[in-house]
Amino acid sequence: MQLELTMPRLGETMDEGTILGWLVQIGTAFKRGDAILELETDKTVVEYPALGDGVLNEVMVGPGDRVAVGAPIARVTVANAADWADATAPAEASVATAAFAVLTMPRLGETMEEGVIGQWLVAEGSAYARGDAILEIETDKTAAEVPALSAGRLLRILAQPGARIAVGQPIAEVQGEVEAVTVVSATAPQVPEAQTVAKAAPSLGDGRLRATPLARRMARQKGVALGSLTGTGRRGRIERADVERADVDRADVDRAGAAVAGSGWLETPVGRVAYEVEGTGGRTHLLIHGFAGDRTAWAVAASALRRAGHRTAVFDMPGHGETEAEASDLANLTDAAEALAAILPGPLVLVGHSMGAAVAVALASRLSAKVAGLVLLTPAGCGPLIGAEFVHGMVDATTTGEVSHLLRLLGPKGGALSDAVLAQMAGQMARGRLKTLAAALASPDGRQRIDLIRALQALPEALSIRALFGTEDRIVSATDALNVPARVAVHFLPTGHMPQWDAPRDVVELILKGAKDE
Repeated sequence: MQLELTMPRLGETMDEGTILGWLVQIGTAFKRGDAILELETDKTVVEYPALGDGVLNEVMVGPGDRVAVGAPIARVTVANAADWADATAPAEASVATAAFAVLTMPRLGETMEEGVIGQWLVAEGSAYARGDAILEIETDKTAAEVPALSAGRLLRILAQPGARIAVGQPIAEVQGEVEAVTVVSATAPQVPEAQTVAKAAPSLGDGRLRATPLARRMARQKGVALGSLTGTGRRGRIERADVERADVDRADVDRAGAAVAGSGWLETPVGRVAYEVEGTGGRTHLLIHGFAGDRTAWAVAASALRRAGHRTAVFDMPGHGETEAEASDLANLTDAAEALAAILPGPLVLVGHSMGAAVAVALASRLSAKVAGLVLLTPAGCGPLIGAEFVHGMVDATTTGEVSHLLRLLGPKGGALSDAVLAQMAGQMARGRLKTLAAALASPDGRQRIDLIRALQALPEALSIRALFGTEDRIVSATDALNVPARVAVHFLPTGHMPQWDAPRDVVELILKGAKDE
């Protein structure tokens, strides 16, 4: 039966969503539960699962398109139309009359006293079904997904990612039943960790293995076959930790023998740096964020590059995000980037934003032949002035209000971050980590202290270089483009200082052109 698929409502307050990419090809069959497409809302990025078996016949929208809830997005042939009856409605019925409850930090093992919130897998206001993974929790021994033991709705998150919470303390308010979640019973005999034997993940009954959505996504990104894994979750379910422990394809390992797929900590000359490498094919794109940012600024662009068949590497530069290392100047930042580049297979496309563009240029001069292309987004250092109000304002900010106002200088989406993210950024700024670095980049009156023009002129003529400037940029003037060497291909977009936020589709297309055909 033919059916028109519409933009689903993934939460009470959702009015529209942005298509990040289709995960099923036109003409390809899918099974109930398979991820069909990836969506971005104002609160989260999610994979939307098929509600029944079918075939994708036609797509009406593409990556980057913003679509209202209920608007057509695709046509499919389905085996049973009844499976899709509630495709555009949030899961209201099962939780509408459920009672308010407080979800507490579960005990995931006999000796566990506290845990760290990894990430929430359900957005505030969104409904979840029994068995859905609600959040990730890390302990001193493992990382695990916590499943819902009954249908419900996440009303309010009380503990943000990175928070260390004692067992039994509140972490969220929900609508629905709450039961104690104990993966390992406190009274059960314990098996020494080194002797634990995981059973093969049982089938769901339709030939598919039992695995969490996050584990499926990670396995797909890392090229790991689910059938080769053993699950350690409830009823043998494959979870994130099982994928991370798996033996991955070692074909893409550099001569130093370091695996390129994964995430964690990398020791560099300036200290430990947090990084993520995903994808297994195509070119490798090293994405370098700007001042006062972190690797999450690349989330949408990196996802699109991987869907196009390429590998991405992102990291929190010294002084930023989760990275423990500090930085006082551009050289420190470049040292950290060079350490990450050393474990990546070439050729590399270096993509730098703002201050990160200066790091990318410096890195290109060090790596020489390993670099296939250079893409600079709203690069700092191409003109005499820079937005000092943002640079020095951020390092002095201590409250969410200050941060929120300053982020609006970046463009239309700068002030749209959640309260939780704003609070996290304010906490980072209050630590004063970026004061020395800010002074090295710009004077209090906004004079730039780095010169990217001379560095660009010194790069090999054979290197492909593209630069993108936003015509509405309030931090770096678009007229700085007049100063770059003639060999640099210059592009303009009607964006602010964060084109990867304002026009992700155009930016990804530019990045994909960032290296000459081999």
